[in-house]
Amino acid sequence: MRTTDLYDTVGGPAPVSRAAHRAATTGYADSVRRGRTGGAGSPRRGAATTPTAGWRGGHRRATGHATLVRASALVGLGWLLAILAAPHVTLSPGGRMLALFCHLTCLVVGFGAVLTVDWFSLRWLLRREPLDAVLNAARAAHPLIWLGLVGLVVSGAALGPDTSSALVWVKLVAVLVVGVNGLFLGRVRDRLVAVQDGPRWSALLPGVAAALTSQLGWWAATLIGFLSANR
Repeated sequence: MRTTDLYDTVGGPAPVSRAAHRAATTGYADSVRRGRTGGAGSPRRGAATTPTAGWRGGHRRATGHATLVRASALVGLGWLLAILAAPHVTLSPGGRMLALFCHLTCLVVGFGAVLTVDWFSLRWLLRREPLDAVLNAARAAHPLIWLGLVGLVVSGAALGPDTSSALVWVKLVAVLVVGVNGLFLGRVRDRLVAVQDGPRWSALLPGVAAALTSQLGWWAATLIGFLSANR
């Protein structure tokens, strides 16, 4: 019996090449790393994540077409309920003054926030502000815009609009357009966040159109409300 045969019989280790040893060590390290990170598809600890189109204010929200349609339907339903409830609301003179004060306050809050965002957007188009400043301003003003819009609808219903007037219906439709357009603007903003190499005109044109629509809707509602109050 040879010495090598005796060595193999008692269970001694067989010689391993450097390539095989390196492959085994790498495989074991990878398995340990996957176990720590929760699987092969999970990100590494400390890795930077890039905001995607679903990020708004640090929270992931679905921004697909179906979600936009559902949100628009909810806005339209709330708008319709406010119109239907308006004829059944009766306020005292003091209550009417309070509702009018809330109506004007919500106009200042909502429209002021919209003007602020559009001002930052205009400065960005003139290359006076970076895109991050516009997105941060829009993210910060988003709750104020919706607070002002919802307050306008509720307080406007309490004031009892004259639904027999065509001019009042123009105002009501303008408010609805502003609400639905605000949802679309949020989606446009998400697309701008997802662009890494600078936004192209294909991404900018929908945002410009939505911003103009927002301005027209807010100004129309404001002017018609002013004319109706002075009749």
